Amino acid sequence: MTRTSSHSPASRTAHPRPPFKERLERALASPNITLALDRALPSFRAKRQAAFEGLDFKALQADVAARRRAAIERLPELIRQFTEEAEKVGARVYFAATPEEARRIAGDIVRRHSVKLAVKSKSMATEEIELNPYLESLGVQVIETDLGEWIVQLAGDHPSHLIVPAVHRTREEIAALFSKLTGEEVPPEPEALVAVARKHLRRFFIEADLGISGANIAIAETGTLVIVTNEGNSRLATGLPPVHLAVLGVEKLVPTLEDATAILKVLARSATGQKLTTYVSFITGPSRTADIELTLTIGVQGPKELHIILLDNNRLATRESPRLREVLQCIRCGACANVCPPFQEVSGHAFGYIYTGPVGLMLTAIHHGLDEAAGPQSLCAQCNACETVCPAGIPLPAQIMEVRRQVTEKKGMPWFKRMALQTLADPPRFERTVRLLSRLQGPFVRDGFVRAAPVPLLRAQLRWRALPALARQPFRDRVRALPAGPQQPVVPNGAAGLTVAYFPGCITDRLSPSTGEAVWQVLLALGCRVVFPADWSCCGLPAMNAGDEPDARRMARRTLEALEQVQVDYIVSSSTSCVVAMRQDYLRILEEDPELRSRARALGQRIVDFTTFMDRVARLPAGALTREGLPALTVTYHDACQSCNCLGLQAEPRRLITDVLGLRLIEMEDSNVCCGFGGSFSLEHPRVAERIMRRKIEHILATGAEAAVMDNPGCLMHLRGGLDVWARTHPATRVPRALHLAELLAERLRLFSPGA
Repeated sequence: MTRTSSHSPASRTAHPRPPFKERLERALASPNITLALDRALPSFRAKRQAAFEGLDFKALQADVAARRRAAIERLPELIRQFTEEAEKVGARVYFAATPEEARRIAGDIVRRHSVKLAVKSKSMATEEIELNPYLESLGVQVIETDLGEWIVQLAGDHPSHLIVPAVHRTREEIAALFSKLTGEEVPPEPEALVAVARKHLRRFFIEADLGISGANIAIAETGTLVIVTNEGNSRLATGLPPVHLAVLGVEKLVPTLEDATAILKVLARSATGQKLTTYVSFITGPSRTADIELTLTIGVQGPKELHIILLDNNRLATRESPRLREVLQCIRCGACANVCPPFQEVSGHAFGYIYTGPVGLMLTAIHHGLDEAAGPQSLCAQCNACETVCPAGIPLPAQIMEVRRQVTEKKGMPWFKRMALQTLADPPRFERTVRLLSRLQGPFVRDGFVRAAPVPLLRAQLRWRALPALARQPFRDRVRALPAGPQQPVVPNGAAGLTVAYFPGCITDRLSPSTGEAVWQVLLALGCRVVFPADWSCCGLPAMNAGDEPDARRMARRTLEALEQVQVDYIVSSSTSCVVAMRQDYLRILEEDPELRSRARALGQRIVDFTTFMDRVARLPAGALTREGLPALTVTYHDACQSCNCLGLQAEPRRLITDVLGLRLIEMEDSNVCCGFGGSFSLEHPRVAERIMRRKIEHILATGAEAAVMDNPGCLMHLRGGLDVWARTHPATRVPRALHLAELLAERLRLFSPGA
C-alpha cells in the first residue's frame, strides 16, 4: 500500500459553502424546497416502513450494529488486510490521511494517464475531499453520471441528501435546467427528464479516460469493493474507462462477505424502501482473464487499472473518541434525514455542510471542523426520530449532543440561552426571578396567555404562538392545600396503597400548575399516598439540550439528592422529557463520576412517567372509567417525541383513552412526528419551529376531534399556544382543546365519580 504522511487534521474544503445563516435564509425563502421535500420525504418514510414489514427491525439493527462495532474495533487490522488482498488481485491501494493527500494521489493518477475526461459515479467521499474542482483545475472535465448528482452539477449546486442529491429540486426546476441544456422544451415529467439524461450522458462513458466511484462497503478478506446503485451508471463508469479510481472512507471496511450481506439486507430498505437495489456490484481487482492457455492477463473489457484511495480525514482519531466513535458505524442510508422534521423544512443545505441530515452533523464536525458544524447542529430539536430508524444502531441524538457540547465549550451559546441557564442553575435566583416576573407580566397577560411583550425575542414568538403566563401561584405552592391520601380507590387497580412522589417538572410547576393538580387528583383516585419532594429543582434537561454539561451535572446532582430523600414506591412525573433526562441522559453526562452514575441508575429504577404508571402499575381494566350517561368526547392523540421515540410509548396511552375511558380516538396523520417545540429550539429557530407546528395543527384539525391529547408538558404548552393563535386567526374553524393525558383522566374521573 502506498502511504502518505499520518498527519490528519480536520480540513476545511477548498470551496467553502456560504455561511450557515445565509444557507438557512435561502432555504426558508424557497417555496421550491418545501414543495420538493413534501413530495419526496413522506414517500421515503412510507416505503421504508413497508420494506421492513414482517421483519424484526430491532434484531436486524442489533446484528448490523454489532458487526459494525466489531469492524471499527479492528479497523487498523482491516486496513492492512484489505490492502494486501486487493493488491494480490491487481489493485493499487493508497492510504490518505487528509483530503489534500487524497487529491494529490488522484492528481498523480490523472497526470500519469493524461486524463482529459472522467465519468463519476455517486460518491460522498469525493464530495468530502472536493475532488471535482481539484481535477477541473488540472484540466480534466468531470461528468457526474448519477442523475441527482448530474442535476446539481448542472445547476452549480451541491448535494442536499446522502442518497438523493437533488431531493431539494422540483421536477419543474429540473425541466427548466434540462431545457436550457438541450435548447428544447422538456416537460416536467420524470420519464422525459430521465430520457434526456440517458441520451446526453451515454457517450461520455465510452469516451472517458477515467472512471471514478466511491464504495458502499469494502470487504477485507477478499479486497472487494461493493457498490450499490439503481441507475446502472456505476457499472458503466467503473467498467468502461481504462482506469478506475475508487475513493472511500476507511470506516467502510468490513471483515467478511457475511458482514457485507448483513448490511445489504438493511441498506436498500432503509435508503429507498427496496428489498435490494437494481445493481449490487462486487469489484475485486481490475478486469482480467485466463481464457488463453490459463495465462492471467489484466484488462479485457473492463479497466486495466484499479486504484483505491482509503481516506482517513480524522476517522481513525474519531475511533478513539468514546462519545463519537459509533458514528463510524454509519452505512450512509440517509434514513435519519428522511424522518427529521427540521430537515423536512430546510433540506440538507442548511441541515449539514457536505454530509447532511442528523448523521451529517457529526460527520461535518469530524471531517470539516466544529466551525462548520456549529450552525447546523442548532437545528436539531432532539426529537430522537433519527435513532429509531438507524439500521446501524447509532445513538445519533446523544452524539449530536456531544457535538453541541463541543460547540458550546468552544464558541459559547446565544445570550438568551446563557442568561436563562445561569438563572435556572441557581435555584434561589430562579425562584426570585420567576416570582418577580409573574408580578410584572400583568399588563401583557390576557386569558392566561402573554399577548404582548416588551422584549423583541418574545414579540417574534407571539406572532405565531401564544406563550403561557407564569402562574402567580406555582404548583409547589398549590400542593400545600392538596390532600396527601391515601383514600379509597375509585375503582380497583394495581396502584392502590402505593406511596408515590410526584415530580412535576418546571413547565408544569411554573406555567401549567393545573396539569399538576390533575396528576395529583388521578393518583389520589387510584388510592395512592402522594408526596411532594422537598427542595426539588430543575432536572437539568435545558442545560443538557444546550450543550452545557457543567451546569447539567450540577443540576443532576441536586435532583438526585432531592429525590433520594423520599421513601416511596415510585417517583412519577407528568413530563416524559424529565423522565428521559433522569433515566437515560444522566448516565451519559455522569459517566466520569462512577459513584454518582451508579446512584442515578439506582434512582432511575423508581422513576416512571405518568402514562407508564397508569398502564403498567395501575393496570386499570377495560371499561373501568366508563358508564352510561357520560358525555361523548372524540379525541386525537399526539405522540410526544420523548414518549414515543425514547420510552417506546404508543399503545399505552391509546389503551387508556379507548379501553379504560371508552372514548373515540381518531388518529391524526404523522401522530408520532415532532410538534416543533424542542425546548429552546423553538426560540432559536422560530420560523422552522412554526412550520413544523403548523403541520401538526393541520393534522389535528383534519381529524375533527374535540380534544388533542398528549402526555408531555412541552408539547402541551407549544400546541396550546399554536391552537390559540389559530383560533384567533381562523375564527370560522372549530379548534379543539389541548389536554395533558392526566387532565383528560381527571376530567373523566370527575364525571365518573362526582366529588372524587
